[in-house]
Amino acid sequence: MTYTFKIRDQIYKISLEKEDSLLQMEIEGRSVDVDFEKIEDNLYSVLIDGKSMTIGVFRRGKKVQVFIEGELYELEAVSEREQRKTSHIVSGVQEIKSPMPSRVVKILKGEGDEVAPDEGLIVIEAMKMESELKSPIAGTIKNLMVKEGDAVESGTVLLVVSSE
Repeated sequence: MTYTFKIRDQIYKISLEKEDSLLQMEIEGRSVDVDFEKIEDNLYSVLIDGKSMTIGVFRRGKKVQVFIEGELYELEAVSEREQRKTSHIVSGVQEIKSPMPSRVVKILKGEGDEVAPDEGLIVIEAMKMESELKSPIAGTIKNLMVKEGDAVESGTVLLVVSSE
């Protein structure tokens, strides 16, 4: 699973693969094995490159605060939509994909429906949070590939919006 975070004004992609209690983490092309264990809510014991530390992780919406050895790091999750906005997409055919493994909670628009930019299309639930995925363009829903209650993997195309 890949996450995109903004720390200060820098964007970082972090890939995580879990095998048993080990976590394979890749940040900016650097791969690191992480052994972690949850101690209690928001508190984890972590072993990285033979170094043991306790970290605190607190989520508030899109923002995550991470305390590591007395230092505070503030991260902000960046959605695919926000990434697409920065690439100035205004027309064409857009696939709306699940940003992470999730469950489809509600479908707001069906095939053939007209949509405006930033109009809500579908609501998904992941990690006990609901997220509304919005249209990056004005257009028509061409294909709706899921139904309410479906479980989907990261990168699964949920629907297609076309401005053509």
